[in-house]
Amino acid sequence: MRLQDIQPAIALIQNNPVVTELRSHTYLSTYPDIIALGQETEIQAAQFKQLALMVYGWMPRVLRIDSAHLPAALQAANTAKEATAEGFEIIPIQHIADCLHSMVGASKFLHFINPNVFPIWDSKIQAFRGLPNGNYDMSNIENYLEYVRDVHVIAREDGFDEFYERYCVVHANRLNQSNIEEYQVGNLRAIEASAFELAP
Repeated sequence: MRLQDIQPAIALIQNNPVVTELRSHTYLSTYPDIIALGQETEIQAAQFKQLALMVYGWMPRVLRIDSAHLPAALQAANTAKEATAEGFEIIPIQHIADCLHSMVGASKFLHFINPNVFPIWDSKIQAFRGLPNGNYDMSNIENYLEYVRDVHVIAREDGFDEFYERYCVVHANRLNQSNIEEYQVGNLRAIEASAFELAP
């Protein structure tokens, strides 16, 4: 997945600005609220559970928190909050996946606590990347990290700043047209949301 692959999302959003389907509308309108919860200085057990519940509101699965993995997941989450694009691969994020029984759920959780480092990952993203869920292990942390690396490469490509600026304009228009209070997303969210928009 490269910048040229996600460029068509701009026109797609521009030509379909209004979101009326309630699940999609809720998905768009709740994003800044979940981000806000994830920005607390330190993640305690109660906040971990609240954030996980909010994240799983975006997923078709029922949340299953394995309390045996919760202490390690809390430590990993607080370390991940401080991660950078250069050091994210050493974070023990498998503990979060083990606690939630889902690498996809962990990716969403990670995004909401550190949106500048961790993009959201799911089977639609993999399908867009040409790696269908049926032939790809969505529970494998290495597969998620490969995707994270790809997203960071796109954010550094020549022309990305122009793409991001155009994305923010069409995204703001979509929010306004859909009667959702306007908010801005970061680089990684723009990339991931564009891939999601174009996914088969």
